Amino acid sequence: MRKFSAFAAASMAIGSLLAFAPSAAASGDGTCNVDKDACFFFNSGGKGAKVDLDDCWGYNHVNFKFIGPGNGAGITLKNNAASVKNYHHFVAVAVFYNSNQQGARQDIQPWITANLNSKLKNNNASSVFVESGNC
Repeated sequence: MRKFSAFAAASMAIGSLLAFAPSAAASGDGTCNVDKDACFFFNSGGKGAKVDLDDCWGYNHVNFKFIGPGNGAGITLKNNAASVKNYHHFVAVAVFYNSNQQGARQDIQPWITANLNSKLKNNNASSVFVESGNC
């Protein structure tokens, strides 16, 4: 019983320390990281609430919500984005009408803030960096 109590106490202490450890930036945290993220905005012209997706994966937009401040905070990214800024230095990000990177597509080149075209504005379902080999 004593060994178990010592182990339990040590485990709880380690768990407490880990709870306060800084977390790494991740997709959907609202921070648009240079050379890494595509930042989707609720409004045209890079305005309103935003959500960031990093360059490591293709994403279906249903699992992300816009983070404030600004118009659209708390609303799901899927079918609600009006503009995108590509913070990557070298790689375009492709935005798609359908999930799983299918359907109509618009490519946003590096360091460009672009309004989504008439097919994709408020009709965005997925995205991917065109050549994502930087992970």
